[in-house]
Amino acid sequence: MRSSVVWKNLSETVEVTHFSSQTRTNQIYLKKVKALNTKDNFKTIFLFHDLASHHGRFTHLVDWFRAQHPDVSFVLMDFAGHGLSSGTRGHIEHFNDLVDDLAHVFSLLNKTENEEWIALGHGVGALGLLELANRFDDKLNLKIDKFILSNFVLNFSSLILNIQDKLIENATALKGLMKSTRPVEIYLPDQILSDSNEQRRYIDDPLIVRRPTYHSLQCINTKVRSLYQDAYFLDKPTLLLKSSSPYLFTNGMDSFSKGFKKDLLTEKKYSNLKHDLYNERDNLVVFNDIAQWIF
Repeated sequence: MRSSVVWKNLSETVEVTHFSSQTRTNQIYLKKVKALNTKDNFKTIFLFHDLASHHGRFTHLVDWFRAQHPDVSFVLMDFAGHGLSSGTRGHIEHFNDLVDDLAHVFSLLNKTENEEWIALGHGVGALGLLELANRFDDKLNLKIDKFILSNFVLNFSSLILNIQDKLIENATALKGLMKSTRPVEIYLPDQILSDSNEQRRYIDDPLIVRRPTYHSLQCINTKVRSLYQDAYFLDKPTLLLKSSSPYLFTNGMDSFSKGFKKDLLTEKKYSNLKHDLYNERDNLVVFNDIAQWIF
């Protein structure tokens, strides 16, 4: 893969760079993990994280694939305000800004003739991919061959309403300050992870944003209201991954899938796994399902 940005070698197979956000106010972190075995026909998986998260939350997935399928390469990005990208921590000003940066990743990189590109998004990352697919951009549609979307029908609506009512009740003057407030911690470790060691790793992770801005939750809630129509516009093979999570709308993933062309859709449900699928105790089940679907 080639691009117009300057890459820095971290190792023989890992390169990193920053590019200017489409808002021109932030620097976006981008990482490439090259395949260990190169051949004429290979696959690249693009990984896009959830709200308050960062690219490092996919480490287990990348390491497993490198051991089991060394001909797969990866591209990972941190959204503005997340991970190693600049910007107000845990803040999404406009959802389309996030999608513009996501789209720019695909435009920066050149796809070889026999290469297959798979775009995987978790939570907000999946919402961004859905919005991108909805833009009918032929250049991008020709590049992306498959989608993997996990735990993206996010439920922050009741939380937003409760926060809003409380702030307005206390002082009307606070209405103008709600945009930047960080009123509550989301994604409690014991609600997204089963393993105590992974819960501790999450708590100790300095790149995790424990309290995103209220405005970010509003942006996500607005996008979720319109996402059910997105299924009608997806015309690429798509794998939907759903776990048991209090952060998802009840039956929301099932409702979303009803709009799909059935010959393009594969669904996997994990009733014994929590929200953070890629760091769960039994994540190897998820990794194997992804690999079997890809190959």
